[in-house]
Amino acid sequence: MYLLYIDTSSQHSLVFIFNEKKILASRTNEIQSNHGQVINIHIDELLHEADISMSDLNGICVLNGPGSYTGLRISLATAKGICYANDIPLFLINKLDLLFSAIDSRLTSKNIAIIIKAREDEFFTAIYSSNGAPLLMPSLLSKSDLLDKLNLNQAQLYFEEDIYTSEFEAFTSIKLSLPKIHTMPFNVYKESKPADLFQSEPFYLKNVHINKINKL
Repeated sequence: MYLLYIDTSSQHSLVFIFNEKKILASRTNEIQSNHGQVINIHIDELLHEADISMSDLNGICVLNGPGSYTGLRISLATAKGICYANDIPLFLINKLDLLFSAIDSRLTSKNIAIIIKAREDEFFTAIYSSNGAPLLMPSLLSKSDLLDKLNLNQAQLYFEEDIYTSEFEAFTSIKLSLPKIHTMPFNVYKESKPADLFQSEPFYLKNVHINKINKL
């Protein structure tokens, strides 16, 4: 069994081929502006390294947001094209759920709030009980609303990076290693239904604003 994981949702892209036991081959890209240029090159390299063809893939798992809207479109459009051409099922992963899965929730009895910075004073947020039950579905909140939700749910704050140290007094950083990222996509593949290939859209959580050009 072979699965492909694609994430171009943020500054650093990550693509890898994996099975139940381990990651077989991986590629990253550090330049956000050219994710679209290298994504298919990386996938082709991974297939060669794993010594398989596209038709050998049993599924494609896409980290579908929240994150950069352009980045989300790159990964989802790439996956859809491969899935459609090769009759491969598509599986979508929410990054807030992925971050929660990387926490050893046995170490705390508190509820857990996962946040990702959206824009200034805005945060993508989800709150879970220590056993994983959703208490607040993924939402876009201002900082004041986020603090209210934290108090209401008596939740401990977690996020992936340390860039928020000046914004919050108490928090715990989440370190996403490749082994931790590997586990959730495999579980999604085994336990979830495939996404609708034609109806799936990026999980952006924001309204998309398009600047129209005034024509004379």
